[in-house]
Amino acid sequence: MFSHALYSQDVQSVVEQSEDNVIVESKAFTPDPTVSALLSGAIPGAGQIYSRAWWHAPIFILTEGYCIWRAYDANSTADSLWKLRNSLEPGSPEYEQTGIEFENSTIQRNTYLWLFAGVKLLDIVDAYVSAHLYKFDEKMTPPLTVDFTTSSNGFQFALNIQF
Repeated sequence: MFSHALYSQDVQSVVEQSEDNVIVESKAFTPDPTVSALLSGAIPGAGQIYSRAWWHAPIFILTEGYCIWRAYDANSTADSLWKLRNSLEPGSPEYEQTGIEFENSTIQRNTYLWLFAGVKLLDIVDAYVSAHLYKFDEKMTPPLTVDFTTSSNGFQFALNIQF
């Protein structure tokens, strides 16, 4: 069941006529939303690349990378402050100040980890929706069109409403 969802794709046949008047049948790519979501869960931006949402991918790659980098940096600072605090005499002003800085670093680390989790969730949802709405513009016909044409009397304006 899982492997079917992972490897299946909705494929539409497209019939084209080549220059040699030979009819060629090719398969049009339609991304699977489940595969797209799984890819984004594993690798930042991979689901967007799979579903060909090219401008979404770098946004998620950079944002998730930044959050992880800042969380790692805050964790490294907290580790060095913990070691420094253990070398100080308890009750001294330096000991207390180092404890406050350690707490601030751990809060900052946790904040960036939660921010990363939120961005990761948004990455997965965006990949799923991008794959689901693949070629949405081509499938959608606008219900309202406006036409301007020139005539011998001037301009003609036509408003077409499709029901």
